Amino acid sequence: MEDLTAVCQRFHTVLPIPLTLVTSAGEQVQTWPETYRNMVVPSYNSYLLDDFKKYRCDARHPLVSYVPQGYFVGVTQAGSDSFLIVGLVSPFHHSEKELIEFIGPAIVPNYLQHAVSLLTAAPIVSLSQFKSYMSLLAESLTHESVTEDDLIYLDRSGRDLYGNEKLAGARFQQRETPDPHAATNYENGVCDAVSLGRTDLLIQRLSASPGGSIGMMSPNPLRQQQYSLISFATLLSRAAIRGGLSDETAFLLSDLYCQRIDSLTRISDLEKLAVGMAMDFCEQVARNHMPKDVSQVVRKALNYISIHLHEPFGMEELSEHCHLCRRSLTIRFQKEMGMTVSEYVQKEKTQEAKFLLHHTSTSLSEIATYLNYSSQSYFTQQFKKSTGETPEQYRKRIAG
Repeated sequence: MEDLTAVCQRFHTVLPIPLTLVTSAGEQVQTWPETYRNMVVPSYNSYLLDDFKKYRCDARHPLVSYVPQGYFVGVTQAGSDSFLIVGLVSPFHHSEKELIEFIGPAIVPNYLQHAVSLLTAAPIVSLSQFKSYMSLLAESLTHESVTEDDLIYLDRSGRDLYGNEKLAGARFQQRETPDPHAATNYENGVCDAVSLGRTDLLIQRLSASPGGSIGMMSPNPLRQQQYSLISFATLLSRAAIRGGLSDETAFLLSDLYCQRIDSLTRISDLEKLAVGMAMDFCEQVARNHMPKDVSQVVRKALNYISIHLHEPFGMEELSEHCHLCRRSLTIRFQKEMGMTVSEYVQKEKTQEAKFLLHHTSTSLSEIATYLNYSSQSYFTQQFKKSTGETPEQYRKRIAG
């Protein structure tokens, strides 16, 4: 129990998401923060544990659930008769009124206002970040490798968080509504185009009719559009990763778009963003598309460069990581990639700089430091050598 307590305390300190340790009967044992204790009604915990057991989850296969109205909650096994409930968290801010309406049935009435205050102060967490958090938490508890592919993901779009009462009514309403859900082949077609890095094909797929509408996630039209776009961002990030884009870049791009989705207040702006977001993911894949005939050792080198792009490293470290002598790796890399390692590193740094110049307001000096350039002037020199324009000119042009 001491090890478990230390792990939970450390995780809550790093990212203050509520953690609740419960028995198999749903009774609370301990919470992080301590003030969260006794706030949640036991039936809510039992309901989450029922899903955990129903979908045959375990310590190495935690449950991550999407809850309508835009929340995520996780459950993982912490011992033979104990479980950790993680969350609620959300990828965007909710008003106090929305929180009260949503969590009211799960909170002991005397603690409702305090629970709202805790959740209002909780960090904004995207689905990709939450899955990473759940994977790391499970790894720390089991001392075994747990990847995001090991997680069980449950979409509760057609269910009420506190029971099944609304499901029958929702199905009836869906049958009575002549506008069915959008066909999955539309989503698959868009995602396939992104995975291939084919912007021409993507434009064609986006122009086609989806053959229906998105299931209702909120009676508020603006919220409905925001929830739909956040789901779309998740699909696009997964498609981009399948197309060869690094996890880090795909998740960062998804997080940035989720933040922009949350900030927009007009449906027309959200609709424009949806197209731009899909094109952005597709173009990122096209620029970073990895040749199919790249060997395993060169792939390993490419992954190392991607992870350590912002750190100082040389051929010695890269060769050691790939278990190949420096000369052999240099020859093999140039043969397969058509450029030297240093040229490839510069190309990747330029792409990363473009990304930051386009999607953030980070200053040039900060970008230069982040990408491990010796000075801002050297960063500007290398950027212009690669693109034909200075970083300032690029940022101004891309901003329109």
